Amino acid sequence: MHNNVQPLLRIDDLAHLSGVPSRTIRFYNTEGLLPVPIMQGRVAYYNQEHLLVLNLIKEFKEQQNLPLEVIKQLLEIRAHYGDIQMNLALKQRLLRPLTSGGQEVKLTKEELMQQVGVTGEQIEDLARQGLLFPLEIEGATLFTGDDALLLQLYQRLEQLGLPVALPA
Repeated sequence: MHNNVQPLLRIDDLAHLSGVPSRTIRFYNTEGLLPVPIMQGRVAYYNQEHLLVLNLIKEFKEQQNLPLEVIKQLLEIRAHYGDIQMNLALKQRLLRPLTSGGQEVKLTKEELMQQVGVTGEQIEDLARQGLLFPLEIEGATLFTGDDALLLQLYQRLEQLGLPVALPA
């Protein structure tokens, strides 16, 4: 019955699995971006959570070109409030500058489904949970470019194995 015990990784294993060099991992440790390693004697060990956070950092840096300061804020939000709040913070924080024109783009649900490749149910689900921000315009529900970006972000987080939907 030990299968729920996560394997502990040494820094080189973590580097190998994450594709992030050990030097960089040590730097992230110093900067407080990673959870504190698990010390056993004088050896630092890491687990799946460290791997997940490293993948997030990589994702935010490479895909979103975020500075480490912002990544650190997002990770702190995640540590305190969980993934959902982090996503919302990400929306508020980043999508403004990214999509100066994001509010201008208006999409119907069908267009959004085509553009991002999600189902109508997924869109309705996320909107119900307050994770998308549709507009009511003249009796029609329209989505903005921001919603399209958010959907892409949620899809990416899901690929990274992060739950997007709040447990019902």
